[in-house]
Amino acid sequence: MRSLACGTVPGSAARPRRRLAAVLVPVALAWGCAATRGGAPAHIAVAAATHYQTISGWEATTQAGQEAAPLSLYRDRLVALAVDDLGINRLRLQVRSGAENPRDYWSELRAGRLKENWRCVRYATVNDNADPNVINWKGFHWGDFDESVEQVVLPMKQRLEARGERLFLNLNYVAFYQQCRNVPYIHTDPEEYAEFMLAASLHLRQKYGLVPDAWEVMLEPDKTPFWRGAQLGQAIVATARRLKAAGFTPRFIAPSTANMTHAPAYFDDLARVPGALPWLSEISYHRYGIGAPALRSIAQRGQRYHLQTAMLEHIGSGYEDLHRDLEVGHVSAWQQFVLAYPARQDNGGAYFLIRTRPGAPPAVEMASRTRFLRQYFHYIRAGAVRIGATSSDAAMDPLAFLNRDGRYVVVVKAEAAGSLAVSGLPAGRYSMSYTTEAGSSPETPITLAPGAPLQAAIPDRGVLTIAGGPARGPLSAGSGSR
Repeated sequence: MRSLACGTVPGSAARPRRRLAAVLVPVALAWGCAATRGGAPAHIAVAAATHYQTISGWEATTQAGQEAAPLSLYRDRLVALAVDDLGINRLRLQVRSGAENPRDYWSELRAGRLKENWRCVRYATVNDNADPNVINWKGFHWGDFDESVEQVVLPMKQRLEARGERLFLNLNYVAFYQQCRNVPYIHTDPEEYAEFMLAASLHLRQKYGLVPDAWEVMLEPDKTPFWRGAQLGQAIVATARRLKAAGFTPRFIAPSTANMTHAPAYFDDLARVPGALPWLSEISYHRYGIGAPALRSIAQRGQRYHLQTAMLEHIGSGYEDLHRDLEVGHVSAWQQFVLAYPARQDNGGAYFLIRTRPGAPPAVEMASRTRFLRQYFHYIRAGAVRIGATSSDAAMDPLAFLNRDGRYVVVVKAEAAGSLAVSGLPAGRYSMSYTTEAGSSPETPITLAPGAPLQAAIPDRGVLTIAGGPARGPLSAGSGSR
């Protein structure tokens, strides 16, 4: 029988669990006691000399709950929570194929004049002219694209820069042509696709001074009848040439298949296209249609070709999936889905929920799964290297990281209440916190003496995080295996 004495609020043992809406809910914390499952504390050994992947960042799509209320009413609060508390530092900025069209469907929609189905026409393409090497700017409209930049990208960028960090901007092409197959579509031609992505990139640079850090070739190509791995590779080759000639540094993300099991085959076909692989930086997948062999296969391809891997969408994923993707998939970037969404349901599709109340400003609430994700996102920063960590108890599964400033992070996925002792950490000051279904504890400081193990405990199933140690300046560039 396990003891729930450690970290339990007096008199609370019989209370039913409830999902909490607050961002952080204090839970009594007693690091000196032992919340054990009846055995000795788990021994976790950190090995700083063992390096795995380097973290690129924690990503969200720029959708921010605008369906609930005007974003201006809660944007500052949302951005502050997303950046300072949760730790988002990557954004997926989507550009729909229908931006290449002389008709401005977005303005018609905003003005209430659109008679067509917006879900169809937002992907309808009409060629700007017959020459893909000459951009006719009158053949493009950027209204919905610009709104995402101005309302979400720029505020997030400014907030991160105020912290001394930078935003990783992922420009992602979307053409869900399958939603309405009677609309015209021209971007299967690699040169036309390249012209479109160059136009979007030039528009970002000229109007906002923004340059993408990466170009995600196609969102969920396995949902279309004509985008396959070979087409992705051909698009990369054509687009890289155009971007490089325009002064950009091409860096592509693919294949981003909806079904995770499709990703290895799509990648293999892409890699066979002459000249495509040198421009690829991340092998990406979405977690729909999950398969354990596929996850290992993706990680193996990343190691073989010295590429990062990235899980870039799964509605419903929580910390269990994040932990496995980091540990088995060796991912460098991870995304659940949108930044925020109206609080009609907490289905794991949004990091934050927007709740409207009569006569009051909209409230921004951290979603239930996000409380657990925060135990990773908040402490593990861009440039962190995953290092070795082993456990004597399979129910206490650790991941360890070394941030660029030399500070350590150990995140333990606990299957039950228990205590642990961490060896291999240098002397210094650390903080410890955890999240369980009952709530999230405040950070508790601890000073670790030289050569001593760090003692910690968690009162129930959840995530425990240890962060800190002696800052020793930035790590050298290129730390980590890739």
